[in-house]
Amino acid sequence: PPPTIDLPLAAYVPEEYVSDLNTRLSLYQSLAKLETLDQIKDLAHEFSDRFGSLPIEVRNLLYSVKIKILAAKSGIESISTEEGQIILRLFEGMRFDKQKLEPVSKDGIKLSTTQLRLNPKRLGTQWQQMLEEVLGRLG
Repeated sequence: PPPTIDLPLAAYVPEEYVSDLNTRLSLYQSLAKLETLDQIKDLAHEFSDRFGSLPIEVRNLLYSVKIKILAAKSGIESISTEEGQIILRLFEGMRFDKQKLEPVSKDGIKLSTTQLRLNPKRLGTQWQQMLEEVLGRLG
């Protein structure tokens, strides 16, 4: 099954950006069907062409879809936000490969055999890039 993603980001298509409800719903349906990073880029260009520059909420939404695709390739069951930390959990029976993650081990990242915790407060503005890098190393 696809991973569940709950990041501490405002991720949606604002009514001010796309006023027509049916069009917004259609955009969400398109987002749900994305399976590759290239498809995300293509859809981002389509959004820009049709509706203008992307507001932060839409950029966050596209980022969340990107994370979901990367997580699916990495054997991640869920990415959730709990007590201010972002927690990556593997499917039952799977274990994190600590050697693959050694280069990204630093303050703000805690690794156990079944979950990895990112602390956005310690990582600052780099937490999103770090999450992508971790998933890239796992995938």
